[in-house]
Amino acid sequence: MPKAKKVKVWLKLISPEFLGKKELGEIPVNEPEAAIGRRITLSAIDVLNDFNKYYLKFYFKVGKVDNQNAYLYFDGLECTRDYIARMIRRRVDRTDLVCDLETKDGIKLRIKTITVTRRVPSSIRTKIRKKVLEILSEEIKKYTMEEFILKTLSDDFKNSIALTIKKIYPVRNFEFRKIEVKTPLEVLLKKEKEKQELKAKTQ
Repeated sequence: MPKAKKVKVWLKLISPEFLGKKELGEIPVNEPEAAIGRRITLSAIDVLNDFNKYYLKFYFKVGKVDNQNAYLYFDGLECTRDYIARMIRRRVDRTDLVCDLETKDGIKLRIKTITVTRRVPSSIRTKIRKKVLEILSEEIKKYTMEEFILKTLSDDFKNSIALTIKKIYPVRNFEFRKIEVKTPLEVLLKKEKEKQELKAKTQ
Protein backbone atom coordinates (compact mmCIF):
# COMPACT_ATOMS: atom_id res chain seq x y z
CA MET A 1 0.00 0.00 0.00
CA PRO A 2 1.55 3.33 -1.06
CA LYS A 3 2.47 5.75 1.70
CA ALA A 4 0.16 8.71 2.04
CA LYS A 5 1.84 11.97 1.11
CA LYS A 6 2.41 14.36 3.96
CA VAL A 7 0.32 17.46 3.70
CA LYS A 8 2.48 20.57 3.71
CA VAL A 9 1.88 23.15 6.37
CA TRP A 10 1.87 26.84 5.45
CA LEU A 11 3.52 29.10 8.00
CA LYS A 12 3.06 32.85 8.10
CA LEU A 13 6.34 34.80 8.09
CA ILE A 14 6.38 37.30 10.98
CA SER A 15 8.94 40.11 10.89
CA PRO A 16 11.07 41.03 13.94
CA GLU A 17 9.52 43.40 16.45
CA PHE A 18 11.82 46.29 15.45
CA LEU A 19 10.48 45.98 11.90
CA GLY A 20 6.84 45.99 12.92
CA LYS A 21 6.16 42.33 13.85
CA LYS A 22 3.87 41.96 10.84
CA GLU A 23 3.04 39.21 8.37
CA LEU A 24 5.32 39.24 5.31
CA GLY A 25 4.11 36.18 3.42
CA GLU A 26 3.98 32.41 3.83
CA ILE A 27 6.24 29.40 3.35
CA PRO A 28 5.33 25.70 2.93
CA VAL A 29 6.97 23.11 5.22
CA ASN A 30 6.49 19.41 5.97
CA GLU A 31 6.83 20.08 9.69
CA PRO A 32 6.92 23.50 11.40
CA GLU A 33 10.25 22.70 13.14
CA ALA A 34 11.84 22.03 9.73
CA ALA A 35 11.61 25.77 8.99
CA ILE A 36 14.01 26.75 11.80
CA GLY A 37 17.23 28.12 10.36
CA ARG A 38 15.79 28.63 6.88
CA ARG A 39 17.05 31.82 5.21
CA ILE A 40 14.41 34.10 3.73
CA THR A 41 15.00 36.93 1.23
CA LEU A 42 12.44 39.73 0.96
CA SER A 43 12.36 43.11 -0.73
CA ALA A 44 12.51 46.25 1.41
CA ILE A 45 9.24 47.34 -0.19
CA ASP A 46 7.52 44.37 1.47
CA VAL A 47 9.39 44.71 4.77
CA LEU A 48 9.24 48.50 5.20
CA ASN A 49 6.30 49.37 2.94
CA ASP A 50 8.56 52.09 1.56
CA PHE A 51 8.92 52.31 -2.22
CA ASN A 52 11.90 54.65 -1.82
CA LYS A 53 13.90 51.63 -0.59
CA TYR A 54 13.21 49.64 -3.79
CA TYR A 55 16.93 48.92 -4.13
CA LEU A 56 17.27 47.01 -0.84
CA LYS A 57 16.92 43.30 -0.08
CA PHE A 58 16.47 42.01 3.46
CA TYR A 59 17.72 38.64 4.70
CA PHE A 60 16.16 36.83 7.63
CA LYS A 61 16.43 33.47 9.35
CA VAL A 62 13.53 31.60 10.88
CA GLY A 63 14.33 31.40 14.60
CA LYS A 64 11.09 30.18 16.17
CA VAL A 65 7.90 28.52 14.96
CA ASP A 66 4.50 27.50 16.19
CA ASN A 67 1.70 25.74 14.33
CA GLN A 68 0.85 28.84 12.29
CA ASN A 69 3.79 31.25 12.33
CA ALA A 70 7.51 31.38 11.52
CA TYR A 71 9.23 34.17 13.45
CA LEU A 72 12.00 35.90 11.53
CA TYR A 73 15.32 37.16 12.87
CA PHE A 74 17.29 39.82 11.00
CA ASP A 75 20.26 38.31 9.14
CA GLY A 76 21.34 41.16 6.87
CA LEU A 77 20.52 43.56 4.06
CA GLU A 78 22.03 44.35 0.69
CA CYS A 79 21.69 46.84 -2.17
CA THR A 80 20.79 45.32 -5.53
CA ARG A 81 23.58 45.05 -8.11
CA ASP A 82 21.69 47.29 -10.54
CA TYR A 83 21.50 50.07 -7.95
CA ILE A 84 25.26 49.92 -7.27
CA ALA A 85 26.02 49.72 -11.00
CA ARG A 86 24.09 52.95 -11.60
CA MET A 87 26.24 54.69 -8.99
CA ILE A 88 29.47 53.63 -10.70
CA ARG A 89 29.52 55.59 -13.93
CA ARG A 90 32.38 56.75 -16.11
CA ARG A 91 35.14 58.88 -14.64
CA VAL A 92 34.33 58.07 -11.00
CA ASP A 93 36.14 56.17 -8.26
CA ARG A 94 34.59 53.87 -5.70
CA THR A 95 36.06 53.47 -2.23
CA ASP A 96 34.92 50.26 -0.56
CA LEU A 97 35.18 49.52 3.13
CA VAL A 98 34.61 46.14 4.77
CA CYS A 99 34.71 46.04 8.56
CA ASP A 100 33.58 43.77 11.40
CA LEU A 101 32.14 45.72 14.30
CA GLU A 102 30.11 44.94 17.43
CA THR A 103 26.93 46.67 18.58
CA LYS A 104 26.17 47.77 22.14
CA ASP A 105 24.35 44.49 22.79
CA GLY A 106 27.29 42.40 21.59
CA ILE A 107 26.09 41.42 18.12
CA LYS A 108 28.78 41.20 15.44
CA LEU A 109 28.04 42.84 12.10
CA ARG A 110 30.06 42.82 8.89
CA ILE A 111 29.46 46.20 7.29
CA LYS A 112 30.30 46.97 3.67
CA THR A 113 30.09 50.57 2.49
CA ILE A 114 30.72 52.30 -0.81
CA THR A 115 31.75 55.91 -1.33
CA VAL A 116 31.64 57.35 -4.84
CA THR A 117 33.78 60.34 -5.86
CA ARG A 118 35.39 61.71 -8.97
CA ARG A 119 38.75 60.18 -9.86
CA VAL A 120 41.10 60.61 -6.90
CA PRO A 121 44.59 59.42 -5.88
CA SER A 122 44.81 56.27 -3.78
CA SER A 123 45.92 58.40 -0.83
CA ILE A 124 42.53 60.16 -0.82
CA ARG A 125 40.68 56.83 -0.96
CA THR A 126 42.74 55.65 2.01
CA LYS A 127 41.74 58.76 3.99
CA ILE A 128 38.06 58.27 3.07
CA ARG A 129 38.16 54.61 4.12
CA LYS A 130 39.81 55.53 7.41
CA LYS A 131 37.25 58.25 8.16
CA VAL A 132 34.24 56.00 7.42
CA LEU A 133 35.68 53.30 9.69
CA GLU A 134 36.23 55.89 12.43
CA ILE A 135 32.62 57.11 12.21
CA LEU A 136 31.09 53.63 12.19
CA SER A 137 33.31 52.40 15.03
CA GLU A 138 32.12 55.28 17.22
CA GLU A 139 28.46 55.13 16.23
CA ILE A 140 27.88 51.38 16.51
CA LYS A 141 28.91 51.33 20.18
CA LYS A 142 25.96 53.59 21.01
CA TYR A 143 23.23 51.35 19.65
CA THR A 144 21.74 47.88 19.87
CA MET A 145 21.73 45.88 16.65
CA GLU A 146 18.10 46.81 15.93
CA GLU A 147 18.70 50.50 16.60
CA PHE A 148 21.79 50.53 14.40
CA ILE A 149 20.02 48.83 11.47
CA LEU A 150 17.20 51.36 11.66
CA LYS A 151 19.80 54.12 11.72
CA THR A 152 21.51 52.80 8.56
CA LEU A 153 18.14 52.93 6.81
CA SER A 154 17.93 56.64 7.57
CA ASP A 155 18.97 59.02 4.81
CA ASP A 156 19.94 61.51 7.52
CA PHE A 157 22.64 59.17 8.84
CA LYS A 158 24.05 58.48 5.38
CA ASN A 159 23.99 62.19 4.53
CA SER A 160 25.81 63.07 7.74
CA ILE A 161 28.57 60.58 6.88
CA ALA A 162 28.80 62.00 3.35
CA LEU A 163 29.08 65.55 4.74
CA THR A 164 31.94 64.50 7.02
CA ILE A 165 33.78 62.82 4.13
CA LYS A 166 33.33 65.98 2.02
CA LYS A 167 35.87 67.63 4.30
CA ILE A 168 38.38 65.26 2.71
CA TYR A 169 36.97 65.29 -0.84
CA PRO A 170 33.56 66.00 -2.48
CA VAL A 171 31.32 62.90 -2.39
CA ARG A 172 28.78 61.93 -5.01
CA ASN A 173 27.24 58.99 -3.14
CA PHE A 174 27.63 57.12 0.11
CA GLU A 175 25.77 53.89 0.77
CA PHE A 176 25.68 50.87 3.05
CA ARG A 177 26.22 48.30 0.35
CA LYS A 178 25.74 45.26 2.54
CA ILE A 179 25.33 44.36 6.22
CA GLU A 180 25.65 40.79 7.48
CA VAL A 181 24.92 39.44 10.95
CA LYS A 182 27.93 37.30 11.93
CA THR A 183 26.61 36.29 15.35
CA PRO A 184 25.06 32.77 15.08
CA LEU A 185 21.28 32.41 15.29
CA GLU A 186 21.53 30.28 18.45
CA VAL A 187 23.35 33.13 20.20
CA LEU A 188 20.72 35.64 19.06
CA LEU A 189 17.98 33.40 20.48
CA LYS A 190 19.87 33.07 23.77
CA LYS A 191 20.35 36.85 24.00
CA GLU A 192 16.65 37.40 23.36
CA LYS A 193 15.69 34.91 26.08
CA GLU A 194 18.03 36.61 28.58
CA LYS A 195 16.58 39.99 27.64
CA GLN A 196 13.01 38.74 28.20
CA GLU A 197 13.93 37.18 31.55
CA LEU A 198 15.56 40.41 32.71
CA LYS A 199 12.51 42.38 31.61
CA ALA A 200 10.21 40.01 33.55
CA LYS A 201 12.30 40.43 36.71
CA THR A 202 12.13 44.23 36.58
CA GLN A 203 8.35 44.36 36.11
